Amino acid sequence: MQNMSPQEIISSAFIKAKKSENIIHNKAKDYGKNISDSQMQAILKQIEITALNHVDKIVTAEKTMHINSLVKKNMSRDIIDALQDLVKDLINQQIFYNENLIIITNPYVRQIFTQMRDDEMRFITMIQQSIESLKSKPTEPNSVVYTTPRENA
Repeated sequence: MQNMSPQEIISSAFIKAKKSENIIHNKAKDYGKNISDSQMQAILKQIEITALNHVDKIVTAEKTMHINSLVKKNMSRDIIDALQDLVKDLINQQIFYNENLIIITNPYVRQIFTQMRDDEMRFITMIQQSIESLKSKPTEPNSVVYTTPRENA
């Protein structure tokens, strides 16, 4: 994959951090609803608040640094990089299904996970073939290809 600019690295880190903090916030909130221990509820409430504060700090930092205006989305990633990134996620999902197929004995769930794993594999194969096809094509300097000579004006 191509190198990312420092701004893109920061932007990517901010996006991942916000997503993770939101997950933590939601889990602490949900778990707090099902726990009767008041001390544990208080701890989970603190986690909720802290996670929201972290998101606020990230948003403030993004605004202060004007990070979104400095980063053009996917500026350093061409289509091959994007497809390779997607393949990586599909492979991770396939691994998830395989790992769970080992420990799950319910035939219905096994059937569902097997089908989803096979779907992931099919898409992995298709995208990898597309990547290879794109790699073998010469790049065109212009999107316009003239089939007949242009007349000089």
